[in-house]
Amino acid sequence: MSPGGSTASTIRQHPGQCAPVHVNAEVGMRQWTREEREEVLGLVLEGMAEGVTLQETVEREQRRLSAREPERYPGKLTPGLVRGWLWLDEEWFRRYQRAKALLGQAYADEAVVTARESTSQTTAMDRVRIETLKWAAAKANPVEFGEKQTVEHQGSQTLQVKIVEEEGTVRNVQALKAAESAALERAVVGSIAPSSNPVVQVKGP
Repeated sequence: MSPGGSTASTIRQHPGQCAPVHVNAEVGMRQWTREEREEVLGLVLEGMAEGVTLQETVEREQRRLSAREPERYPGKLTPGLVRGWLWLDEEWFRRYQRAKALLGQAYADEAVVTARESTSQTTAMDRVRIETLKWAAAKANPVEFGEKQTVEHQGSQTLQVKIVEEEGTVRNVQALKAAESAALERAVVGSIAPSSNPVVQVKGP
């Protein structure tokens, strides 16, 4: 809260967005200590490595906190609240982006297991599940599972192009002329009539 009682806000520009995003700095920051926030964020990242979404982890943790120590955490833990924490903390946001790659791998593994365990009775349902997992894997980890693969390299590289003249066309023309001469010679020999005064008839091409 600001000295005048108004809610403080932070404006953060996300790469690729035209307009800045307003994030309420009071959301989750006033009632939760840094240690508590980092504990929740750590659970989220661990869950992502196992194929558990942020929402599933947060909802599970909220149920646990409500059942154990509801008075200790007066603010309700929600997926939106945790995403706000990630957005406002550069380090945790970077870790979250890296964890998304593991989440994509977990989805891909789950799709493979589903395909292997599919039966004739579950084919239709499994097909929907596999397609959903493939889509989620591509969104979470587009470098490995996206339809358009991205190739990254570091450092400078030099490309040398050497142009070689192909002489095959010239050789082909020469061979063609030789074949035409042979054909003409055969035509001349074959056109000689069996008479005392043979007349040679040469037909043009």
